[in-house]
Amino acid sequence: MALDEKLMYQLAYNLVANNGYHILYINEKQEEIWLEKLEQKTSKIFRFVHQGFDWKNYLKQDIAIVFQKIKAAKHLLLGKHIEIHNVYISPYSPVDDWEMLKKPMQLNEKKSVRMQVYYLDEHHFNDEKEKLKKIVDMSSVEPVKNNPDEESINKYKTYLANTYYNQLQSTENVLSYGKPFFTYLLILINTIMFFLLELNGGSQNIATLIYYGANYNPALLDGQWWRILTSMFLHIGFAHLFMNMLALFYLGTIVEKIYGSWRFILIYFMAGAGGGLASFAFTISVSAGASGALFGLFGALLFFGLIYKKLFFQTMGKGLLIIIGINLIFGFLVPQIDNGAHLGGLLTGFLATAIIYLPNKKNFLVQVSALIIYVLIITGLVILGVT
Repeated sequence: MALDEKLMYQLAYNLVANNGYHILYINEKQEEIWLEKLEQKTSKIFRFVHQGFDWKNYLKQDIAIVFQKIKAAKHLLLGKHIEIHNVYISPYSPVDDWEMLKKPMQLNEKKSVRMQVYYLDEHHFNDEKEKLKKIVDMSSVEPVKNNPDEESINKYKTYLANTYYNQLQSTENVLSYGKPFFTYLLILINTIMFFLLELNGGSQNIATLIYYGANYNPALLDGQWWRILTSMFLHIGFAHLFMNMLALFYLGTIVEKIYGSWRFILIYFMAGAGGGLASFAFTISVSAGASGALFGLFGALLFFGLIYKKLFFQTMGKGLLIIIGINLIFGFLVPQIDNGAHLGGLLTGFLATAIIYLPNKKNFLVQVSALIIYVLIITGLVILGVT
């Protein structure tokens, strides 16, 4: 029993330490390990389990469960195709005719799933090892005849457990760098300003909006550039306020947790300025609202996706892209929506994030390039709006 246990942990250790695989899941009680690596648009998965089966049907049932688990978790895997290497390690194999299950199996779906089964028992070890050699380097794996010892087993276990813990801790640290202080403060200020408008002429009264700092082109041309920022805190009607504050609550808390408070507030205002100037350049109506800054937060999350691609698609990726697409399409279809502010905020928010970058990370070339592009866009919007 200890011999088989050592082999399972040794194989998993070899893939993680020497072949670039990361750990998807470890269950020490059931002695089951899942590893994954993206290679040439294919998610290669190794599943090791220290378990024997008396009969073929029991083994077949376990294979079906593995397929079900992969189908349920397909959205977490980046590869266009999934390749499973399902490795059973046991001192014995089923007593009936089971070897037909070692033939390649495939589910033909949008994201195809292919499985190869390996059964490493005392009688089939060398043959199965040769099959595994075609997939991954096995040079550091010791022969099965070696006498196991608790020290070497514990070494492999400790390494894998620490690696898995560090992966989870790293993910938690990335997604929980800061606390959403400024998000709640912005929601409070926007709400106070809304009721201030309502008590002094109404939030849908053009004269009141202009008086309290809405984006109004003649006033901007008269030198009142502060309106680019003050207009971010004014909303036209309760529905406008409610939708924007709901978006700020969800987007703001995520972005502020990822980037930290000071980075968040810089992104918010730099994107808001970009959105406001885009509105100035392409819109003649009086405008107000936090939409440009909110689209800047979308841009911040897209930049996060470039740096942490796997984590991005495992958490928010596809849903976020769909939401951005729907909002942009809706903006083009509805004339009253200031799509210039949306697009301007999205682009300048992305660039603002590239300038300040992610916590504990730097890329001087990217940051300087983004700063130059941001300044050029802001300058261009001002010139376009004025002329």
